[in-house]
Amino acid sequence: MNHQSMHHSSGHHQPSYNFWTWVVAIILALILLWMLLTGRGPSNACCGNSAETAPVVTSAEPMANTAFSFNATGDNFNSAGDGSNVAWLPQAAALGGILGAEGLSLQGDDKTVVLTGTVASEAIKQQKAADLQAFLGPDVVIDNQLVVQAADTPMATDSPPAPIKLYFDSDKTTLPADAAISLAAIVDWLKTHPESKAVLSGYHDPKGNQSFNEALAKQRAEAVEDALAAAGIDEERVDKRKPESVDGGTDLAEARRVEVSIE
Repeated sequence: MNHQSMHHSSGHHQPSYNFWTWVVAIILALILLWMLLTGRGPSNACCGNSAETAPVVTSAEPMANTAFSFNATGDNFNSAGDGSNVAWLPQAAALGGILGAEGLSLQGDDKTVVLTGTVASEAIKQQKAADLQAFLGPDVVIDNQLVVQAADTPMATDSPPAPIKLYFDSDKTTLPADAAISLAAIVDWLKTHPESKAVLSGYHDPKGNQSFNEALAKQRAEAVEDALAAAGIDEERVDKRKPESVDGGTDLAEARRVEVSIE
């Protein structure tokens, strides 16, 4: 009797045991699925260090390709970024000589630059831009924002500027480097006094062939005429006159000159 009762009781609890086993198994499966979906599973732990290290390598790439930029004054030059394709960069110190000590500044990149500061005349403004263009190359756009300084009231006068002398090297017709600065007052006067004109007289030293020297003196005067034209002075307002004497005395450099005066 007892044996039969025990056998009957064992058969009665078997379905209940199977039910709870499945419940636990389902709960464990759900927990494991949640861990995998949220990145908290064991498969994520092995790769944690690699995932954290990768962005450091990637972020370093753009730094090597940073766009080139610079700023310069007469006594200082600073640049940033990749300048490997900037042809003039190795000679950047030469910018100081072009900008000079007038407080001018230049900033930009390998395509466009902005020139700022104050200069004494329009001729100097244009000459600075031309010198920079020659140095930086034709592909660089120069935004010339130089301001021409207004003449002080006490300096206003009805008297034309004194004649100037431009000195040339022997057998050369190339304008001296300071020609634009030397001509600045002449150019300003001609622009504000349209009734005036410039008179050019070319000299040469007495050595050598006379005909060759006279042709050379004329070419030097024409070089000055071209500089005035570039500054905005019409050809009709420039008069080239052969001087009566070309003798410079013992100073041969004095003979190799072009005099510019106002009439």
